[in-house]
Amino acid sequence: MSERNTDNQMDLIVERASGRVDDLENALHDLTRARARVTHDSGLVSVEVDRNGGMSGLWISESIAHVDARELATMITTTAARAAQMVADRRERILTSLQAAFTD
Repeated sequence: MSERNTDNQMDLIVERASGRVDDLENALHDLTRARARVTHDSGLVSVEVDRNGGMSGLWISESIAHVDARELATMITTTAARAAQMVADRRERILTSLQAAFTD
């Protein structure tokens, strides 16, 4: 094998490795920024979750006077679950994309 072919192969390997590093950095950036904020259909409750699906914010409308505690609890938990599912779906898309980048 000639020195020129070896140099070209090495350049290709380095270029491919650099691309993989970029893919990893982009995925990490996207994963750390994954968040979701969802508002209940009633508009009375909004929940924000962080990248792990943990609640990081809760907003309750002042108009909840007519809502009993059980109904409010259900609104909060279902809204939080929807937000957490959105983050989980986002994380799955990011990781699937990263996996695809490594299998081409």
